[in-house]
Amino acid sequence: VEVWRRAVGPGWSSISVRGDRIYTQEQRGDEEVVACYDAATGVPVWTHGDKARFFESVGGPGPRGTPTLRAGRVYTLGATGILSALDADDGAVLWSRDAAADGEATTSMGGGEKKRVPDWGYSSSPLVVGDLVVVAVAGQLVAYDLATGEKRWTGPAGGVSYSSPLLATIGGVPQVLLMNGTGL
Repeated sequence: VEVWRRAVGPGWSSISVRGDRIYTQEQRGDEEVVACYDAATGVPVWTHGDKARFFESVGGPGPRGTPTLRAGRVYTLGATGILSALDADDGAVLWSRDAAADGEATTSMGGGEKKRVPDWGYSSSPLVVGDLVVVAVAGQLVAYDLATGEKRWTGPAGGVSYSSPLLATIGGVPQVLLMNGTGL
């Protein structure tokens, strides 16, 4: 039984749910938007927009990553590389970073020139680990302080990637894994 239906802007973001609210990313004109809706009714609760537009001829416009919810915050990575920490209640910006500037430029899947935004945009969903939020920046892991957004560390470059970081424990050691152009 369908409870409600709402049109949203284009993009590839999935939906994250916490309590009576749902969160997603979508493209609205010239803005990448993080949107919060009431889960029971679909009524908009708040939106946060960044002046950014990504378009790719196969996948179309819009953000690709799914929001991550943790401790009253929403962490998002837009298709152009804008990493944000927002208050989950009202969408207030707690901090924002240009993650594209924090990683190394990469070549496209078919080779060619190096660029900051991969051919199909950034598609990583943020991963929260301890006091860090980790994202994939064109095949390279970059970690930021949860509280301030300051860059804490950068992993080795590994070629283009459209994957999200994954937390796994291997041999008793917690590790952040990423599939990229050179492997795992």
